[in-house]
Parts: sequence; structure tokens; C-alpha cells
Amino acid sequence: MSSAKHTARHHVLTNEGETSPSTNQTPDATSVKAPVETPVETPAAASSSGATAAIESLHRIDEKVNALRAAREADPDSLLDKAFKAAAPAFIGMVAGKAFQMVWDKGMGRRNLRKGLAADAPQGLAMSLLFAAASAAFGAVVSQLSDRGSQALVDRKHRKTR
Repeated sequence: MSSAKHTARHHVLTNEGETSPSTNQTPDATSVKAPVETPVETPAAASSSGATAAIESLHRIDEKVNALRAAREADPDSLLDKAFKAAAPAFIGMVAGKAFQMVWDKGMGRRNLRKGLAADAPQGLAMSLLFAAASAAFGAVVSQLSDRGSQALVDRKHRKTR
């Protein structure tokens, strides 16, 4: 309901002798006012106000689209730059994680051989937890460094093109 319709409807309800929501008083017999006629909207007026609201809504959407387009055009990173900044750290993290696992397994194999066990003997709970913690810490460091490195490479490319 539009605010004009609501105001007109509210005005009629509070002036027809019903309780006013703002004052919670009923009018006495001497102050009864004549009923106020509500403006009747014709179908043409209703469609005009609906069309105006629809056009205003489309203008708001258009402004948001224009703002997003301007932000995208102001972004110095190309699609290739963004793909590189996402793929390079992921690939480096995967390679570093696999290298860490190989070094861990080799070290654990040597440890097991010194103890007289098979090289691929299962690890205990403590060693599994230690591997998980060390692997996560190593992965976090590699991830941060590769993110910074890929960003630095893209920034360097942008400085060269200016």
C-alpha cells in the first residue's frame, strides 16, 4: 500500500468516530467531524503509480549495475591475473605438501629401521598428531608466502605496463 493511500485511509479511520491510535481517545459528541471522502483511484491512476514505481525500481537496479561495472573496470587485474593469483598458490601448496609428506615418510622409515621395525610400519597416535600439526603449519606458511609472491608478481607486471 502506498504511503498516500495509507495516510488517507488512516485519516478516514481516525475521523469517523473510532478510537484514534495516537491519542486513544474517542471524540465527544460536540467535536464529531464530518467524514472525509477518500480519494478514489481510477484504474489509469493506479497503473500510472505502479508504472512509476516500476521505473524507479529499474533506475535503482541500473545504478547498481553501473556501480559494479565501474568497479570492475577500475580493477587493474585481468582475468589471467586473477586466475594466476588463485592457481599458483594452490599448485605450490600441493607440491610443498607432497614434498613435506615424502620427507616425513623418509624420516619415519629411517626411525623405524633403527628401532628394528619395517620401514612402512604404522605410526602411533602421537606421531600422527605431530604429522598433522607440522603439515598444517608448513602448509600455512607456504600458502602465505605463495599468496604474497603471486601478488608481488602481478603487481610487478602492472608496474611494467604503466
